[in-house]
Amino acid sequence: MNAKPMLSRLGWNIALVAAGLLLGFIFAAQWNITPETTQPASLSSREDLADTIRRLEDEQTALKGRIALLRSELTRLQDESTESSELLDELAADLEAQRIVAGLRSVRGPGIRLTLGDSAVENLPPNADLNNYILHDYDIRDVVNLLWASNAEAVAVNEERVVGTTAIYCVGNTIMVNDTRLSPPYEIKAIGDANKLDATLADAASLAELKARAKVYGLQYRAAQQAELTVPAFQGSFAIRYAGPAK
Repeated sequence: MNAKPMLSRLGWNIALVAAGLLLGFIFAAQWNITPETTQPASLSSREDLADTIRRLEDEQTALKGRIALLRSELTRLQDESTESSELLDELAADLEAQRIVAGLRSVRGPGIRLTLGDSAVENLPPNADLNNYILHDYDIRDVVNLLWASNAEAVAVNEERVVGTTAIYCVGNTIMVNDTRLSPPYEIKAIGDANKLDATLADAASLAELKARAKVYGLQYRAAQQAELTVPAFQGSFAIRYAGPAK
């Protein structure tokens, strides 16, 4: 037997054994090392995830509390808005009532209509006093004051609303109401208790001088109840020159 081939096979076997041992050592080393290197990383990820969950839950709890607070504030503001709206409605209604009383709104209702005018007599007696045959500013003032005394709620002369600042006066032969020149005949409308207004005007003691001139000199004087009248709003301004709020 040749010794050289045997030595060659023996060396080859030893090399294979050595290679096998080396591979086994490597596999053993990897088996032991892998659990030690991967396990801490897995624990770290789970801990980070748990921290993130806790942080998000805390943020969610805080947001829920903030939402509850904002809802409470919204409810409070809505309640205050409702109260303010009701108060504004009351103030608006009161303001509108005051505007009606002040004559700044057109109004409608039952009342009485009077027609006054100059005499229609054409052939006057000699030496006749012309003042007896024409209507004067004080005649209209007397009628308006009597209507107010009978609790009229709104009065107008030829569509000029009579208010607290209204002036009725003469300029020459012209009667002025609210600085507006009026022409006869003069129509006076008054809203109120029609029966009471009519009874006051029919009283013999009321407007006695005017009624006498109407009977003797032919001045126009007619009064009639109305189921419904419309009195226009005051179109002028309330100019205050001297008055001011008291302290």
